[in-house]
Amino acid sequence: MGFPTDETDRLWQELYNFGISKIPEHEARMLPHTTLKVPGTDEYLVQLDVWHELHCLNDLRMLLYPERFPGLAGVTNDKGVIDRESIEFRDWDHCVDSIRETLMCHADVAPIPFRVNFPASKVIVPRLATTHTCRNFTKIQEWAKEHKASYWNYNVTAEQAEEIMRESGFDNAPWESIDDQYMEFPGNTFFTYWREHPEEAKAAREKTAASGL
Repeated sequence: MGFPTDETDRLWQELYNFGISKIPEHEARMLPHTTLKVPGTDEYLVQLDVWHELHCLNDLRMLLYPERFPGLAGVTNDKGVIDRESIEFRDWDHCVDSIRETLMCHADVAPIPFRVNFPASKVIVPRLATTHTCRNFTKIQEWAKEHKASYWNYNVTAEQAEEIMRESGFDNAPWESIDDQYMEFPGNTFFTYWREHPEEAKAAREKTAASGL
């Protein structure tokens, strides 16, 4: 990899920068979790999880090069103390856990062979460049291009959110931390807790809606 350049940064962005996708209603009905319609159409919103994971990995990559990217500097005070309560840091924390979940879910069991690393050193080492069975990543990117949802404003007022939730016909309770809710619960404890206590998630959403936040 080496130190990042404009070219490597561009290539990273091209790996996953495909935005939100749209699928027809008959495919949306097969999803394990209900999703929202694309406003004004009969198509439904989805995003392939691989784009989120690559976005997370790229964010963590950039943290390794503070000379080029301001990430950590933006959440570090004059004494060098990192603000781990900042939204940025909690997002990176979330990314680490999300990548862990994905690695465990897909659990690549490609066998890594060993060899004697001689004459460079007198030790036995793994040959990490092993053979994997992979999906065709180019075809996944092509699918995302073909199914890209047209741009629309994802920011909604409280009234618009209420209308969307009412028309969607399903519970929109949060599954993980979003926006101001980051500030109410600490890090990954928040994500895990609300996933395991959906009733409280629903109650918290209703409380937030009632308060007008």
